[in-house]
Amino acid sequence: MVNSRQKGRKGEHLVLDLLNRVTQRTFEQTPGSGSGKIKGDLYLPHKKNVFLIEVKFYKDDALTSKIFTSKSNPFVQWWSKTEKQALESTLEPLLFFKANYGQIFVATQRKPEKVPYFYISWLNVYVCLAEPWLENEKVEWSYGKIVYRPWDTPTDDELIDS
Repeated sequence: MVNSRQKGRKGEHLVLDLLNRVTQRTFEQTPGSGSGKIKGDLYLPHKKNVFLIEVKFYKDDALTSKIFTSKSNPFVQWWSKTEKQALESTLEPLLFFKANYGQIFVATQRKPEKVPYFYISWLNVYVCLAEPWLENEKVEWSYGKIVYRPWDTPTDDELIDS
């Protein structure tokens, strides 16, 4: 039997590998997997990140008709948590999720322009397959040179090249 912590770490590694491969950047797991001062599960180190990235792997993706009737729907909980943490961190929410034996999906507030999606209006979220979204949508992942350290203000010495 796989425990949820192991499954979560495995999921983070799968998304990390996908992000690194497709974007040609070097994402890392956040220290303490988001339990510290940097929230979210994955980030670009030494950059001012655009997104707060959460990763969820679950027995099912929870995108069924129950999304309208169940307050305990996992997707609604995941998205709500991601939005809340992103707002607190002044970042955009980005949620990668996968059901057992399924494909990886991404949920975002940005309307996709080049890939199929579905929109959940009452949550203001677009959902697409992750890999086509990463390959086809023009996404900037960082604002550039500033070290990502939300707990203090970077100094001029901390500026680095993109």
